[in-house]
Parts: sequence; structure tokens; C-alpha cells
Amino acid sequence: MRRSHSADSGPIVIEGFPGMGGVSSITSRYIIDFFGLKRMAVLDLDSMPPITIVKNRKHVPPVVVYGGMLPNGRKLAVIHSEIPAPENGIKRIASEIAEWASSINASLLLSAQGMLVEREEETGEISIYGTASSEKGEKMLEEAGIEIMEEGIITGIPGLLLSEGERHGIATIALLAESKSREIDAGSAALMVHAIDKLCLKSNMDCGPICTIAVGNGSHRAQYEKRETAVRGAITGLVYR
Repeated sequence: MRRSHSADSGPIVIEGFPGMGGVSSITSRYIIDFFGLKRMAVLDLDSMPPITIVKNRKHVPPVVVYGGMLPNGRKLAVIHSEIPAPENGIKRIASEIAEWASSINASLLLSAQGMLVEREEETGEISIYGTASSEKGEKMLEEAGIEIMEEGIITGIPGLLLSEGERHGIATIALLAESKSREIDAGSAALMVHAIDKLCLKSNMDCGPICTIAVGNGSHRAQYEKRETAVRGAITGLVYR
């Protein structure tokens, strides 16, 4: 059933399934930690494999919803997945996420991913693009100074969420940050966090810790790379999209 939501007041939902360059994983985890979001629910998605992650001797469900309140009083929910979506289940997962977002009367559904870009010359510049399911979403992108994608193909959950969100009457936006590597790209993640902050969080988020990872200072970069590589190699039949 299609609902009409105000894109200015209802809960914001950010989807954070692992993807190219670890952009979505780093972004969702950083937002959770920055705002001190608490574990609110476990999304038991039918198309996810029957897996439980063990971390620090404790079991962690694959897909968890963290929630809380922004300084301006608006509700925020972040869907954080420990593992990528299986290729043959992406369509169903996108549909279930949109249905869940609609059930909590979300007014904005945001998907943030990296996209691999190969250039002949190294410019050192990273770009971010956005596309929206509605005129309201496009206006938000313009006001945030995010370049709107004119043409292109968006694969995986971000692409499907655009149509699913529209079907449920939720303003839906997909953000794509250029990534120069399939491995961890913290620089792209820092840009993504900054873009999301300008778009809807409005909290002057400090991306310094992510930038520290980007320049390879400290052990965090190695930890992220080790974790992402282990997940990709240990789970048969799962792919990054």
C-alpha cells in the first residue's frame, strides 16, 4: 500500500549492507558510533543465509537495526549488516527493507554504496553522485550540493530500493561514492559520511577518524581489511554488489 510521508519529519532509515570499497560498512558503523545509536531490533530477512556471527565470544545476528534520536529531535535508524546480501536474494531483501521502513512510517530511505571507477590518470579527486525516487529527493540532493546522476546503472540493493521505496511512498535516495579499489576505501567513506550529514543529518559530523584510516595511520585500516576479506572468502555464494 502506497503511503504519503513528509520527507522532513518522519524517521530516517539508512541501509548499510556491505559493498564496494567497504563504503557502506564504514559509513553505517561510523554513524552508529557517532550518535551512540542503540540496538533496537534484529531484521530477520528471509533471503539472508542462516548464519550467526561470533565476535568477542558473543553471537551477533547478521542484520541489526540501530536507532536513536538526532540532536534536532528526528528519529534515525541504521540497518547494519555484518555480511553482504546473497546475489539471489537481493530483490527480496530490498522489498523487505522497504516494507519495514514503511511500517515505522519512515519518510526518508537512504542507501549509500561505493562504485568502482577506473581512470587512466590519477587525479586524487573523489566524486559522489545521487539519484532519487521523487522530486523532493532531487531537491534535497541539490540543496546538499550533491551531483545528480543523469545516466547510469545502479545494481544491487541501492537500485532496487529506489523502486521499492517509491512503491511504498517513501522518499528514497541512493548515494554512490567513487572508489578506486575493491578493498577498503576509507576516503570514499569519509566523503559519504559528509554527504549524508549535509543531506539529512545536519550535525556537523567530524570525519577525522575515518580520514585517519584513509591515510593508513593506526591499526583500524588493517582491522577493516581483515574483516571484509574474511567475510568475502568464508561465505560461499555471497557477492558484493
